[in-house]
Amino acid sequence: MNAFNRSEIGALMQGREVEPALLMPTELLDVIMERRFGSNYHPIVDVQSGELLGYQASANFWTRDYRPLPMDGMQESLRSNPLLQFHLELQVKQQQISRFPGSGWLMLDLDLDSFFAGGEDERNPFLHMFREHAWSERELMINIVEQPGHADAYRSQQMIALLQQSGTAVALEDIGIRWGMFSLSAFMDASVIKFSSLSLRSLDMKAAQATVEWLVSAARKLGVQTIMSNVDSCAALDWARRMGIDCVQGSLFAKQKLQAR
Repeated sequence: MNAFNRSEIGALMQGREVEPALLMPTELLDVIMERRFGSNYHPIVDVQSGELLGYQASANFWTRDYRPLPMDGMQESLRSNPLLQFHLELQVKQQQISRFPGSGWLMLDLDLDSFFAGGEDERNPFLHMFREHAWSERELMINIVEQPGHADAYRSQQMIALLQQSGTAVALEDIGIRWGMFSLSAFMDASVIKFSSLSLRSLDMKAAQATVEWLVSAARKLGVQTIMSNVDSCAALDWARRMGIDCVQGSLFAKQKLQAR
């Protein structure tokens, strides 16, 4: 599910992506100040019933002349300017929440550093925004994202505690599969554990199966939901079903609908 305005559609129709690192600082600032970004919504589906449970939001960016910018590149370019990155993340999350037309889960990716740039207590602007949008018909869920190559279980646990105090559910990405923010307390406090089929493909089959069996078993005992992302084939869906995974998302379920407005 994607809701685009006409400028966003123009950006999608233009040529190849441009690396943000190649932009002048003024061009990068223009992307942020002129809000040259849009929101995409990717279905989250129940494995057994096929029921649509909600969506995970992502962002797309473009330059003044409608050249698309990769999201990962945007985040990496702003690492050296935490305040600017915080400002962008706050605007993107506001848009993703306000444009969401569905019901059920709305999962938002949020970087640890961006979150803590807003403060380390209940006055954090992200927490204020999430509390304002605690809908009864929609469950807001934050997927905690770390910088590549950085493991910070303490800060992830601190972020989880602040989010839960604001009434916001928490998801953890690729826990137990790569080096990251895994801790037993974080696992127990999360509402959802996510892992990518791409990460599993980097392991041999026995290791992948053992990892998923362990995660699913532990999650089920703790009452935690499991989601496998990057499901792009019926074979991957069948494997997820056999392994007892609760939910899936990926290109197999992505039916693109453009709504000009």
